[in-house]
Amino acid sequence: MRKFFILTLMVACLMMVSCVERRNRVILDKFIPIPDNCEIKPGGDTYYTEGKIDLAFTFDYKLAFQLTNYIPSSDGGNSELTTAEANYFYAEKVEIEYEWYPYKQETTGAQLKLNQKLWNKKTRNTEHRIVVGPDGGQAAGWVHIFEEAQILNLLENDVNNYDWIANPLIIKVRVIGELADGTTVKTNKMNFNIIPTFGTTIQQGSTYYIPEGGFQAETDENGKETKSAEKVEYETIKGMCAFSDPILGGCLYGQDDAMVNCYAGDTAWEQYIVESNGWTYIPGYAAYGVVEMIYNTYKKPANDNGYYACCPSQEPPEPEDKEDDDASNAANGGATGGE
Repeated sequence: MRKFFILTLMVACLMMVSCVERRNRVILDKFIPIPDNCEIKPGGDTYYTEGKIDLAFTFDYKLAFQLTNYIPSSDGGNSELTTAEANYFYAEKVEIEYEWYPYKQETTGAQLKLNQKLWNKKTRNTEHRIVVGPDGGQAAGWVHIFEEAQILNLLENDVNNYDWIANPLIIKVRVIGELADGTTVKTNKMNFNIIPTFGTTIQQGSTYYIPEGGFQAETDENGKETKSAEKVEYETIKGMCAFSDPILGGCLYGQDDAMVNCYAGDTAWEQYIVESNGWTYIPGYAAYGVVEMIYNTYKKPANDNGYYACCPSQEPPEPEDKEDDDASNAANGGATGGE
C-alpha cells in the first residue's frame, strides 16, 4: 500500500512538473517597434522598453511584441501544418496592469491623480489571432493598451508638468492563450514604460508666422512698392515650411518617434482636442486644427498677437512682382496702341 501511494505521488508530481513546464515555455520575448510600413515581424535585434504617446493626436497606443514557443512538438518534431499538432500556441488576449508614481513631483509639486476604477487590471484582445508553432517557433502581434476613458482621465492632469522620464507610466503585460489541445497558457510578465506628452510630435516646418495685422507690402524710401504683400507672404512660407509628408519616422501618428504635420489625420479624437480647447473644427482637417491650436495656445507668448498658420501641403506658386505686372501691362498697352 505504501509503495502504491509513493508511486501515485511520483506520477502526480511528474504530471504537475510537465504541466508547469508546458505552461511556462511560451515566452513573451520582447516589445518590438512598428516599422514605417506597419508590417510587424518577429526576429531582429531591435527591442523596446519605452514608448511615447502624444495625447494631442491620439488616445491609442499599439504595443507590438514577440512570442516564442519553446514547447517541443507533440510528435517529436515530425509535425506538419497538415497534421494534428497539439502544441501550437494560439494567443488571443493580453492581460494588462497599470502602475504610476502617486506622489508629488519633486520639481513641480504636481501630483498625478487618476481614477483607479479606470486603471484596474484589464484583459484585452489582440488585434489579430497569433499562432506560434512549437520547437522555438516565433510570431509577433500587437494590442491596444489604452482605452479612451483612461486617456481622458489622464488629460485631467497637465501631462507636460510631470517628469515622465523619472516616473513613467508602467504597463505590465502578459499574453494569454491556449495550446491546440485546449490547455490554457499564460506567458511571463514584462514591463513597458510609457511617456505621455501633449503636442510634442509636430514636425518642424509645419507652420508659418503671420504678423499682427497680416503681411504688408514693402516700399522703398520714396514710398514706392517694391514687394507686394503676397510676395512677402510667399517668401515667408517658403522660408518656414518644410512641405513634408503628413507623417515622418513612423507608421502611427502620435506614437513613439513619429513626427506629424497639419495633414496627419482627421479623427474624432483630434476633433475632440480641437473643440475642447475652444477652437473650431474644420471637417476633414482635424490635425490642422490641432497643430494651429498647439502653436497659438502653448507655443507663443501671451502678448504675441501674431498667428501661426498651417503650411500648405505643397509649395505655392510664386506671385509676380509688381514691377513685372507693370511691365506686362505696359507691353500689352503698347501692343494695343499699335493696332
